[in-house]
Amino acid sequence: MSLNHLTNLPIGLAIQKGLINNFSGVHKFGLNTAVGSGAFETVWDGNNTYTYPSSSGTATATSSDTGSDNTGTVKIFGLDSNYDLAEETLTIGGSAGTVSFIRVFRAVMISANTGNTNVGTITITVSSTTVAQIRIGYGQTLMALYTVPRKYNAYLMQIDVGSSKDLENEIRLIAKEIDNGDVWNTKAFVTTRGGFVEKNYFIPVKFTEKTDLELIAKASSTSAISGGFELVLEKVDQS
Repeated sequence: MSLNHLTNLPIGLAIQKGLINNFSGVHKFGLNTAVGSGAFETVWDGNNTYTYPSSSGTATATSSDTGSDNTGTVKIFGLDSNYDLAEETLTIGGSAGTVSFIRVFRAVMISANTGNTNVGTITITVSSTTVAQIRIGYGQTLMALYTVPRKYNAYLMQIDVGSSKDLENEIRLIAKEIDNGDVWNTKAFVTTRGGFVEKNYFIPVKFTEKTDLELIAKASSTSAISGGFELVLEKVDQS
């Protein structure tokens, strides 16, 4: 990996250490345990196509095992009603939070009521829409989707995909610009037969603020598919 001439460190490490002003990194990774051969499905903790909230709202956290998980805490990360970066810690089985979220793209267990991780499936909802799930025992979400915050640009650096079976898979990275038609466009297409594939961008793809990014997949026979992507964020408005 080449060194950044300003820091004499690999560019990714320099960004993560905050040594390059106005730039930061995002690593999104996900898993869908049962991708089928019909329609494309999102690479995330649900075995279906992800649904985005139609309006902003406060978030709640519940568990499929209330006796084991209630009173534990989970921290969610996303965008508030203005599409600015936001985070909040929720009590599992407790009341709704106070931050109004329009997007949630990560949730992490902070404290467990039983043992050291979640016993049941943790579900995060906003405006009655399931926006995040934590599978039993995983401790955090596995969701290969992200929305570019307001006043930021995002640069796609890498996509990776893997499959649990040696069969044909189709994987797409799709993007939807909320302020420009609000329609999905395919920005990358990868076909593979099992194994692991990594696609690096020597010329990064640029996405503007409020753009939804999502990895979706389809398999020739039901298979677990993992995948993720790496972004470099640029803060373009300091006001």
